[in-house]
Amino acid sequence: MNSSCEEGEQNLVQMEASLQAFFNLSPDLLCIRSSDGYFCQLNSVWQTTLGWTLEELRSRPWLDFVHLDDIAFTFDWERQCYLEENHTPIQFKNRYRCRDGSYRWLSWRLSPYENGLSYGIAQDVTQNSWLGSEAYRAELQEMVKLRDQAIAASSVGITIADARLPDMPLIYVNPAFEAITGYSPADVLGYNCRFLQGNKTDQPAVAELRAAIKAGENCTVTLLNYHKNGTPFWNELTISPIYDDYNNLTHFVGIQSDISARVRAETALRVEKNKSEKLLLNILPQPIAEQLKQLQSSLAQQFDQVTILFADIVGFTPLSSQMPPLELINFLNQIFSAFDKLAEKHGVEKIKTIGDAYMVAGGLPVPQDNHTEAIANMALDMQQAITSIQARQGKSFQIRIGINTGPVVAGVIGIKKFIYDLWGDAVNVASRMESSGVAGKIQVTAATYERLKDKFVLEKRGDILIKGKGEMTTYWLIARA
Repeated sequence: MNSSCEEGEQNLVQMEASLQAFFNLSPDLLCIRSSDGYFCQLNSVWQTTLGWTLEELRSRPWLDFVHLDDIAFTFDWERQCYLEENHTPIQFKNRYRCRDGSYRWLSWRLSPYENGLSYGIAQDVTQNSWLGSEAYRAELQEMVKLRDQAIAASSVGITIADARLPDMPLIYVNPAFEAITGYSPADVLGYNCRFLQGNKTDQPAVAELRAAIKAGENCTVTLLNYHKNGTPFWNELTISPIYDDYNNLTHFVGIQSDISARVRAETALRVEKNKSEKLLLNILPQPIAEQLKQLQSSLAQQFDQVTILFADIVGFTPLSSQMPPLELINFLNQIFSAFDKLAEKHGVEKIKTIGDAYMVAGGLPVPQDNHTEAIANMALDMQQAITSIQARQGKSFQIRIGINTGPVVAGVIGIKKFIYDLWGDAVNVASRMESSGVAGKIQVTAATYERLKDKFVLEKRGDILIKGKGEMTTYWLIARA
């Protein structure tokens, strides 16, 4: 074979490869059909569009894939491809069956048969054919009808406002809007929806709503609105903007719900919660209450330096025998209520009452540097309070106070009937300062004396025998310096 023949064959092979490449690159469905009724060649778009493999499509007459209702007119167009005088492409549409049983509309351009072959180009026009069909129009009308029925049947108020018109008037309200507000469409169409606000236009939520409208954004707010009969109600309003194809704001859709019952329930819940919180804080210090709510378990903490005070009513036993029980309780309540106010005044923590004894501590649960001074000031004020109560009641009694400073462990233990309490030797010594003291006086330990001596008047009592501790040097707290 000479070189010119070899070169010609190479060119032919390259040309065929180029044509095949273009054949496969086409976004349309390309095919070559044989006059025996079968596909000879197909590009890959066929498989992508219909789901059949190319081998499956070539193995059966192509007419087998045509919709039964389209076979007759498809065959009529097919006959046109056999006419020798026809030199123009044949154009028509029919439906081809997909592998999953559905159908796609194909728009055809077919060449007449030449040498037993016909060349075809098909485009998938399913979407266009469906949109323009009578079935589509019927379904669309049914969908619009269903949408209107759903809006009318909704239990929430639905409004549409025209954002293109001055003051953005309402152009639609559903029946639920009338049920919620009392206003009929005749009352409100053509007006801005702000009439529901009455005079309450200073609500923070109104400013939030106006900002969202100005920005053309979604927004959900809760507003105090008014029924047509003047009854107030809480309205949860959600607005959503609608934009056209050119990104122009055209409308706002509003969804309104009467949540008055929910607001009342939430308000009642908050009131009860506040009552519970107040009751809890009367039992436990606030920091401890917060920690217990989070940990759900027992809680204890070491404090290196706190000051503890014990006070006891001297002569309470004979006094109680002279008073009816209720009168006695009222009497104790006056005394301890006065002490509670003093504890709050001086920023110290009431720990508990035991019979006619009162216990208070400074420097916990929040550590503070002046805890000893705070307890000393409270002790002096407690003496003055007793003097005032004696004058009012006309009863003769005294209190005995003991104070100590030192390390303690404080916290809550157990799982029921919580109480904030203190443990440690410093607590026991403070109790011994009270029990070994003298009526009408305040006895303090040497540790407390060292912290008070520069700011208070103190007098040395001397060495006394303390149960469980032996001899201790103690002092009397007399007055502020």
